[in-house]
Amino acid sequence: MFERVFLIAEAGSNHNGNLDTAVELVHRAKEAGADAIKFQDFTLPSLFEPQQYEETLKLKNSGWRREIERLSVKPAWHEVLARAANEANIHYFSTPFSFEAVDSLDRYVPFYKVASGDITHLLLLERIAQKGKGVFLSTGSSSIEEIERAVRLLERYTLPFICIMHCIMLYPPPDETLHLNFIGTLKKHFNHPVGFSDHTTHTEAAALAVVKGARAIEKHFTLNREQQDADHKNSLDPRCFSELVRVVRRCERMLGNPERPICEEEARERIFARRGAYAARDLKRGEVVSADGIHFLRPNVGIGAEDFARLKNRKLKADVTIGTPLTWAMFD
Repeated sequence: MFERVFLIAEAGSNHNGNLDTAVELVHRAKEAGADAIKFQDFTLPSLFEPQQYEETLKLKNSGWRREIERLSVKPAWHEVLARAANEANIHYFSTPFSFEAVDSLDRYVPFYKVASGDITHLLLLERIAQKGKGVFLSTGSSSIEEIERAVRLLERYTLPFICIMHCIMLYPPPDETLHLNFIGTLKKHFNHPVGFSDHTTHTEAAALAVVKGARAIEKHFTLNREQQDADHKNSLDPRCFSELVRVVRRCERMLGNPERPICEEEARERIFARRGAYAARDLKRGEVVSADGIHFLRPNVGIGAEDFARLKNRKLKADVTIGTPLTWAMFD
């Protein structure tokens, strides 16, 4: 699954509470080149203690409660979205924020996402792990010890994969907070694929994350960034997401393989770029060639400059005029 970078279009709640919009997001994500489309499965009572939330955040009205209810994925949507994704040949999955969501998603999704805020909700992680499916684990605002605790819990179960998603819990995060070098730290610390959940509004961070070794990229996705509320402002529209796909795939091609093979086209360039042995003056039959009798010039069509030592004590079988490329056939 991670042979190439796995690209996730994070629809989240950008469906605006409309099933038709959610279905369109599925199809537009596929057209843009995403490998998967992801939603978020939350409800007000399963995620919030409303009064305490308002007091803690010093909210002056309760309008956000209606907004949460409006943007909740309805249980009946899962079958419709899963079918749409199957028809479009794109993976459909979601972030469950409750035990009930984990269970209701089970028959429709091939893997789960754990939100950064739930990396310490060990009971929820355990419920997810019990389903035996792959897990994308977001790590925003988490210490390496907290990440390790969550990963070790998931490792107690036989899962197809655990992909640890480097993430900054800011929307959008300033450049200096991204710390993309931490991807390498996660790769060294854990024997699992590492990805990047990208909350920036551009494509540069995702490209650099791929260079740093990310095997999955998650990016917020919307039909129109000019819409209000939800995550529209911090998302890419289909055109921009297509550009993200193009940039990531190009990065993959440029990174290539660790072995550094020499392609056929590059090998041909060696003839013109490297130096070969040429007669620096007229050379006589029986002459033992020395440094003063040879120039090493481009192109290399005979004996390469690297083989000068092998010419020692070799005698010419015939006269050679100045400027002639030397070949092994000319020597005894």
